[in-house]
Amino acid sequence: MKKTFQKIDIAWLLLMILTLGGALMGKHAQPGFWITVVIAMITLLKARLVIDHFMQLNEANRMIRWVVGGFSTIIPILMILTYIWTDQLVSFSQKILGN
Repeated sequence: MKKTFQKIDIAWLLLMILTLGGALMGKHAQPGFWITVVIAMITLLKARLVIDHFMQLNEANRMIRWVVGGFSTIIPILMILTYIWTDQLVSFSQKILGN
């Protein structure tokens, strides 16, 4: 029986490549703004692959797709903003916690 690659197989392979690439980047890359942007984009791409191919939300109710898709977009944006405003977030959390 000959097996042909399906979309889900390609999505899984792409997820594995992105995961290994992200792990290598985390081990060898120097922290910086552009590394943070690349990691955020990898996170977004992986989320979209999981949402569309494994959760099959591309066939779900529009509102569910909108909420899950929005969440998967907001997280990478927050990753970048956290990098940009690290000092302000640390200062703010210290004021709240009283340290």
